[in-house]
Amino acid sequence: MLTPKPMEIGLVFWAEQDVDSTLRQLDTLGIHAGQLGVPPHLRCDAALDDWARGLDEWKVAVPSAVCSYSGEDYSNLEVIHRTVGFTNAVLREERIARTIEVSKFAAALGIHALSCHIGFIPGSRNVTLYLELRDLTRAICDACGESGQDFALETGQESAEVLLGFIADVDRKNLKVNFDPANMIMYGYRDPMAALELLSPHVISVHCKDAKSPTPGTVDLLGEECTLGDGEVDFPAFLKQLKKMNYRGLLSIERESPDSSKRLADIAIGIQRLARWNAAMNI
Repeated sequence: MLTPKPMEIGLVFWAEQDVDSTLRQLDTLGIHAGQLGVPPHLRCDAALDDWARGLDEWKVAVPSAVCSYSGEDYSNLEVIHRTVGFTNAVLREERIARTIEVSKFAAALGIHALSCHIGFIPGSRNVTLYLELRDLTRAICDACGESGQDFALETGQESAEVLLGFIADVDRKNLKVNFDPANMIMYGYRDPMAALELLSPHVISVHCKDAKSPTPGTVDLLGEECTLGDGEVDFPAFLKQLKKMNYRGLLSIERESPDSSKRLADIAIGIQRLARWNAAMNI
C-alpha cells in the first residue's frame, strides 16, 4: 500500500462493485488518497481481488477504512440512537461480526486502521450500555490488533470529554480517534477546536466536512451538512491546530448528498479551498 504525504488532501469514497469507475472519478478530481468506505452490501471476499488490483493500478493510498452497517439512519437523534452503531442490542452481534469481516478485508488490502460510529456513548460510566460499549470496543480492538490495525472512533455523537474518558476505560493502545469537526457542530457541541485539542493525543485521521448548527428550538434534529467552507467550522484554525499537534494523516474530504452532481461539485470546491488554506500555511 502506498504511503500518503502528511496532510495530503484525500476523499472518503465508497467501495462499490465498479472499482475502476470509482477510482477514475478520484483521478479526475486530482485525488490519489483517501478513506475507503465499506458499504454494508459489499461482499468483502468477492470484492477483495478487484479492489487490490484497482488501488494498485490507480496508485491510490488508503491508510484507513470506514465501516457502515445495514439499517443505519441519520434522520434525527432518536432514530440515530436506535439504528447507528452498537447501541441497539438486537443488532449488535451481527454488526460486531461485520466489523471484524471488514477489518480483515481492509488488512488484506494493506489498510492499517478501521473506523466507525459505535453509537452514542452514555455520559455515565455506571449505566449498562456504557459498560457494554466498553467491552465490545475492547473486543473489536483486540480483533483489529490481530491484523496490526488501529480501531478509530468517529467523533460527534458524544462530547470530547465523554469520549476521552471512554478511551481511558477501554484501555487499548490501538483505540484511536477519527476526528470530524462538522459532526461536533451537527450534534450540538459547537466548539470543534477545543475538542480537537483535548483529543489530539489519540487522533490518527480526520474528516474535512462542514456543517451548520441545529436550528434553535428544534427537538432531536441534527445540524445541516454543507459545502466545505460555507459552514461553521473554522478550517484555517482547524489546519493550524493539526499542524501544531504534528498530525501526519490525510485531510479526507467527506461530503454526502443524495444528488451526485452536487456532491461532486461540492467536493471540487472543497479541494480548491483546502489547497488554498494549505498553501497559506505552507503545507
